[in-house]
Amino acid sequence: MQDKFKIPLFDVDWTLLKGGDIGNKVHHEAFDYALHTVYNQPTASQKEVMGQGKIDTQILIETLALHGVSEEEAKIKMPQAIEAMIKYFNEHANEGTYTPMPGVVALLSALKAHGDTLGLLTGNVAEISWNKLARAGIKDFFSFGAFGSMAFKRVDLIEIARQQVSKILKEDVPLERLVIIGDAPLDIACARAGGIPVIAVGAGHHKIHELMHADLAVESLEEKDKILKFLNA
Repeated sequence: MQDKFKIPLFDVDWTLLKGGDIGNKVHHEAFDYALHTVYNQPTASQKEVMGQGKIDTQILIETLALHGVSEEEAKIKMPQAIEAMIKYFNEHANEGTYTPMPGVVALLSALKAHGDTLGLLTGNVAEISWNKLARAGIKDFFSFGAFGSMAFKRVDLIEIARQQVSKILKEDVPLERLVIIGDAPLDIACARAGGIPVIAVGAGHHKIHELMHADLAVESLEEKDKILKFLNA
C-alpha cells in the first residue's frame, strides 16, 4: 500500500503527544540552560518569544535577537546550544511524563498495518523528539524525521524529510506524496510554503476553527477514517 498512500510527516508536541506541565517545563528549561551557558543570557529569556509551531533553532535566534545577539553569532554557536539542550533534557527527562494524544495509537497502528513508512517533521531537536516519543511508547512507529536541529527555517525540513524517505524507499519520492500533520497555524504555513498538503489537528493549543484553512481539519486524531481516506486519495 505504500505506493498508494501519501507519506505522513507528524509534528510531535500536541499532535502526537503531550508532556504535561512538568514535561513542558523541562523542555523550556532546556532552552534557558542553552541560552545561559552558551550565550550568557539570563534564565527565563526564552519566554520572551512565542514558540508554538516554531522550530527550536528559530526560537533561540529570535530570543537572542531581543538581547542584541546577531543572527550570525547565534548560528555559529548553535551546535553547542543544541548539545546543551540535549544534555539538560536528558538529565531531567524523568521528571516529566509523556502520553499520546487521543487517537494517536489507533491511527499509527492502522497506518503501519497498511505498510506505510511514517515520518516526523517537528521543531524539536532530534534527540529530544526521540526521547519524548520513546517515553510515550510510540517511537517505534517512525522510520525517519526532519527536526528543528537540522535547519533554521521550518519549510526547509520538508526537503530534508523528502530526501530521507527517498533513501528508505530507494526511490525519488516526489513532494506531492508528502503530507504534514500538525496542530498549529505555522504547520499549515510550512506546508503551503513547501507546496505540500496538510492535515490540521485541533486537539492542542489551537482549536479547529483556527485551522480550517488546512486541506483537512479534524478535531483530533480520533477521526481516523477521515485521515486515512485523505492519505489514500
